[in-house]
Amino acid sequence: MSHPICPMLSALPPAGPDGRPVNRECLLEDCRFYDKPHKDCSLAMAAKETARLGSEAVARTGKDLQAAVMQAGLAADRIAALESTVNGLGSALARVESQMASIIEVQQKVADRLLEEMSLLLARTQKSDAAVASLATRLDRSEDASKAILESLETGRRRDASDLESRRRDEAVACNNRGVALYYRGAFEAARDAFLKAIELQADYPEALNNLGLVYSRLGSEPDAIEAFRKALTLDPKMGEAYNNLGFLYHTSAQFDRAAQMFGLAIENAGDSSVAYTNLGNTLYSMKQSEKAVEAWRRAVELDPMNESARRGLTMFQQEASAN
Repeated sequence: MSHPICPMLSALPPAGPDGRPVNRECLLEDCRFYDKPHKDCSLAMAAKETARLGSEAVARTGKDLQAAVMQAGLAADRIAALESTVNGLGSALARVESQMASIIEVQQKVADRLLEEMSLLLARTQKSDAAVASLATRLDRSEDASKAILESLETGRRRDASDLESRRRDEAVACNNRGVALYYRGAFEAARDAFLKAIELQADYPEALNNLGLVYSRLGSEPDAIEAFRKALTLDPKMGEAYNNLGFLYHTSAQFDRAAQMFGLAIENAGDSSVAYTNLGNTLYSMKQSEKAVEAWRRAVELDPMNESARRGLTMFQQEASAN
């Protein structure tokens, strides 16, 4: 009966270098590697255990490898999906970049165009400002010229109006003088027309109104005469002659109180008027105030020694006094 090959010596070749057979048999109990409790070679047992462990390890490794492979497959699928997503994102990003590039290019073109338009607008604005400034200057000059023309026209108008007014006044004075001449010649109607023409040419002509009142008195038109005298006094409240003429008109119509009042105003406004004192004396005499009448007549003679009317009044009073 042959012994099994020793595990330690199994690795040796069957024959040595000299060709002689090599003893590889197991020594069993006589071997120091013999395990008596188990009655077996500890090396063989170790080999078996190693083989078992190796098998188990291989089995576990296979399962782990399979799981790893599966996981790797899943990871690969995920990686593939991720790569696909990444590729999709890359494509999308590429498209976005392309679109962005197009947008940027369009924006750049728009910006360039806008800058160009702004430059043109600025140039036009500057030209417009220059044109406006030039127009404003021309308008200022035109306005100055217009003001000068208007001032010249206004000056001319005022001069013409003044000349016209001066001519109208001169003509009015001429008409009034003509009326006075006609009045003293007894041509009362012609004198009236001349005075009316003078007033037509110059409404604020108190002398012509006073003369017109005298003519109306001569023509027997007392209301018109009173109105003319009052208009003259409205224009010239200190016109003593008009007060005297109005007083004489009241005296002739026996309105002695009014007449005396008017003669008093004539003396007050005309100063020492011999005629007004004479008329006042006549009115006072008619009012039976002889002493006051004599005083007025004497004052009239003092002012004008040639005043025959006042002298006649004094003589008449002396004769009446002598007769009484």
